[in-house]
Amino acid sequence: MWFILNKSYQTVGVLGNDAPLGCPIVSDTHHGQLENGYSTLQFTVPSDHPTSSLLETEGFVVYTNGKDGYELFRIKEIEESHGDDMTKVVYCETSATSDLTSQIIRPVTFTSKSLSDVISTLLSNTGWELGECYYDALMTIEISDYPTALEAIRTAISSFGAEIEFKVEMSGLSIVRRVVNLYEKRGQVTDVVFEYGYNLQGVKRKEDSNKVYTAMIGVGKEDANGKQISIMDAQVVPDAPFEKVDDYVGDTDALEQWGNNGQHIFGVFNDQNATNPVELYNNTLEELKKYNKPQLSYEVEVAMLEQITGYDHSKVSIGDTIRVKDTTFNPPLYLEARVLEKELSTVEPDKGKITLGEYVLLKVQPILAIQKLQKTIQLKQDEWNKAYEKAQEAQDAVSQIKDQIKVKVQGVQTFKNGQGEITYVASLFQNGTEIDLDGTEYIYSWSMYDITNTRVPGFARTGKSLTLKATDFDTRVDLDCKVYQ
Repeated sequence: MWFILNKSYQTVGVLGNDAPLGCPIVSDTHHGQLENGYSTLQFTVPSDHPTSSLLETEGFVVYTNGKDGYELFRIKEIEESHGDDMTKVVYCETSATSDLTSQIIRPVTFTSKSLSDVISTLLSNTGWELGECYYDALMTIEISDYPTALEAIRTAISSFGAEIEFKVEMSGLSIVRRVVNLYEKRGQVTDVVFEYGYNLQGVKRKEDSNKVYTAMIGVGKEDANGKQISIMDAQVVPDAPFEKVDDYVGDTDALEQWGNNGQHIFGVFNDQNATNPVELYNNTLEELKKYNKPQLSYEVEVAMLEQITGYDHSKVSIGDTIRVKDTTFNPPLYLEARVLEKELSTVEPDKGKITLGEYVLLKVQPILAIQKLQKTIQLKQDEWNKAYEKAQEAQDAVSQIKDQIKVKVQGVQTFKNGQGEITYVASLFQNGTEIDLDGTEYIYSWSMYDITNTRVPGFARTGKSLTLKATDFDTRVDLDCKVYQ
């Protein structure tokens, strides 16, 4: 159920197909993104319903987003149709956008102030207040170019890599607080795994190399003595593959892979927050890490994500971390990815999509060990027999682990009258001792086969435990659990 508010923030009506007296929602699309905490909402209601007349431009809608709480949207545009199609289409955006862009910040300098103090001051007279703030060390920041409150807040948190969120708190039908939350990293780390090019055929992948830099020049502000802060004065020794040369930080691995005929591709990072050369170096290094490789973007249809992984898309939040296996690369890529954007409909929950990004390459030790072993065999022909024995031992060890997977069954194994459910738990033993008790060291992949031993399409689950309901199949089936490190 959503709430309709007038321009004075008073609740005047409700929207929702499950609300007895509410205006029904014909269709809706909520699009949220991690960057800048910006969201939009579009929905359609019957124009001849009495409650729909309460919707007005510059009025508000409080959107209920399940476990993610309440979001406040400002109505920016309304399209109304009469005749055979009696509908009203409403377009909204995050209310904080208008509230914070209408407030101009006069020149001010914050000297040795906490981030909480700075943001709280910038939010003055906007109707919003600071909620959660993960970082509260002292900082010095100068604002001199008359930015909006929203621009000033983004500038203040940019050097910390903080992520922002706008929420409202409700008491009954009334808004009691409009809050701005700052996190080091939004979302949760989940155990969801999906594989591109194998069981998620509908995934779109985009690889963008337009903004690849192999080196980043750091430009600092002037210090108290009027001297410009420079990386050249930073007494640091970078870890490989990074290097500090003159006024820039370079990545030798990126240079080899992405450089322009052996020359660095330079970017410039203008850092007005660093107060000394080491801080400027650290901030520039972090900026380089964002752009030292092509940006990958995966787009996953929500219905397919839920069908393949068993992951309830309504529980996906902006910023959540999931795992990706991409076998179309050689060698295959094993990545962690974050949910950068989410598009969802409450009326048609099987539609929508999530966009993934911020990929981090995972180290898969068994694969690396095999690659090293293969290289040893190729380079040392006179040690063929010894290398072969090592490879055979490694394969035997893997087979031993695989063969010792045992599945404990909790509950009955036969469903009656199409009802009931069973929970299976995979227990992993090595040398007679159970390992991975909490299910965090290995990936457990479940598959289903029918009576002809044919894999049931669309059924794939991950996790140490599997709960199977009678509605998941309609004839006798067999389950298979494979374990990967």
